Amino acid sequence: MPRLIPTARRRHAGFSLVELMVSMAIGLVLIAGLATLYANSSYSGTELSKSIQQVENGRYAADLLSEDLAMAGYYGDLSSSGLSYAGGAVCDTSTTAMGWDTATLKAPVAITGLSAAEAAALEATCLSNYKAGTEALVIRRLDPTPVTPGAASNGGVYLQTSNCASDPVATPFVLSLASTDFTLQNKDCSAPNVVRRFLTRVYYVARCDDCPNDSIPTLKRAELNGSAMTVVPIAEGIDNIGFEYGFDTDGDGAPDGFQSGLNPPAPLGTGSAATNDWNNVVGVRVHLLSRSTAATAGFTDSKTYDFGLANATAGVPLGPFNDAFKRRAYAVTARLNNVAGRREKP
Repeated sequence: MPRLIPTARRRHAGFSLVELMVSMAIGLVLIAGLATLYANSSYSGTELSKSIQQVENGRYAADLLSEDLAMAGYYGDLSSSGLSYAGGAVCDTSTTAMGWDTATLKAPVAITGLSAAEAAALEATCLSNYKAGTEALVIRRLDPTPVTPGAASNGGVYLQTSNCASDPVATPFVLSLASTDFTLQNKDCSAPNVVRRFLTRVYYVARCDDCPNDSIPTLKRAELNGSAMTVVPIAEGIDNIGFEYGFDTDGDGAPDGFQSGLNPPAPLGTGSAATNDWNNVVGVRVHLLSRSTAATAGFTDSKTYDFGLANATAGVPLGPFNDAFKRRAYAVTARLNNVAGRREKP
């Protein structure tokens, strides 16, 4: 039987100072790497969130304007026979100044474009905190949902049309704030006809959202609310807005050319009388410039942005702004269905 040779038991001697320092250095490197990864991920997430918000706001603003423009000039069952259209007041909330007149059989024009100078003149009246150098657009129409005179909300301006042959010829429609004024009859002459709310909306860019607590440019809408104009924020970060108007000069319902306003100087306008009348606008091209709501460290916006003929740029792009805000340009063309449709020929 072989003899076992006893060996000395080895004892754990621990780490040396060098080993400890090496392990600490490796740990610090790993921690620094993880911290950098976290910081980069956090930065990327923040920038992605700002970018998503910017895109959403720009698209929402473009879609909303397109939908409202498509409904511009909608006046329910009001007969267009013998009807003419006139420009109504923008900020005047008296019913006599809104463009409706039974004596001359007139209704307000569907849209009115406001240059930067015209919009600036209305800041104290109804376009609160207006951002200088930007255009505005007035859209007029009726709410497509009819209600009975008794269900009309208090303080709203409503239009009632006559569908009854026994109604007074001199009163084809009634525009009023008071439900007791709506006495025109329905087709069967058996009950008061329905009423529809009259909407006047002015889209413009304000220099702040929650004024005066921030400086975020915001698309806002001043809208007729009874005897006052109420301002409603629509989309944050809309830095600029401009419009090109498609004029129908031959009466077929299709735009024959786009220009920046009423009969601008050559070569932007044709000089014809047809391009000097908002009644002849059958399409609108909307230009929007959206901006991130917060600055990006280390970024400089050195780009230029095409705004077409809008904003009195005459083809000259906007920018560069040379600041730390990221921007995107949007353009959408909307057809004024109710205006163009009345001009179409079979």
